[in-house]
Amino acid sequence: MNIDRRVKIADRRKQIPKLYRGIYDKAVTGRSRKAAMHAFCLECCGNQIQEVYLCTDLACALYPYRPKSRVSPVAPESLPEHPESKNSDKGESNCGK
Repeated sequence: MNIDRRVKIADRRKQIPKLYRGIYDKAVTGRSRKAAMHAFCLECCGNQIQEVYLCTDLACALYPYRPKSRVSPVAPESLPEHPESKNSDKGESNCGK
């Protein structure tokens, strides 16, 4: 990996909540396509896992592969909440907008 890419990865990694840095690390090293998709969805949804689960962007190429896409819908109240998350509208997804 060249130095320019390492610097950009380090800069982006600082912006990611600690809880999700492992997923990002796995994704950028090319060790896991699943981690890359998960990291992309998280970034698209502002690192709010609840928003990934509630994503309604049917036109997204990764929509069928997003985390929790193959399970039955879950009540928003039962989704895990990120410790740094702000109170957002639980019924709507800002993902992909």
